[in-house]
Amino acid sequence: MNTSPPSDASECTVHFRRATVDDIRAVYDFLETFMQLQQILRRTPEQVAGLLPYSQLAYCRDEVVGFVAVEIYSHKLAEIQCLCVSPAFQRRGIGKQLVQFCVEVTREEGILELMAISASDKFLMDCGFDYSLPGQKRALFIQPQEID
Repeated sequence: MNTSPPSDASECTVHFRRATVDDIRAVYDFLETFMQLQQILRRTPEQVAGLLPYSQLAYCRDEVVGFVAVEIYSHKLAEIQCLCVSPAFQRRGIGKQLVQFCVEVTREEGILELMAISASDKFLMDCGFDYSLPGQKRALFIQPQEID
């Protein structure tokens, strides 16, 4: 599978499937641009491979145009990882379908909460996410490496 988007994205039908071990290089190469732009966390190919059990890719004519993974931390919590859609394919519902995949996976696995960290909160809110959980629970963060 390749990583550069097809030349005419508007006429390309996008398909979805689970990512497999054979997709590691294509997925990593696809994510590399987003990592360089610091839109997602930097990962090694081995770390991307670790996300494959609960991942989905979007593709068009054998080209990766979207990817997402769910990282399951416990029976209580999972997180959306590496949600990326090629700019040429954005605003076509691909991101929403990838998020829906994550919701379905966590439902099937019996996970209680699915979390997403993103700079695009409006998109996630359009997908049904909110800032707080029932009972007004909130996620708070600290970066331990940044503390003196």
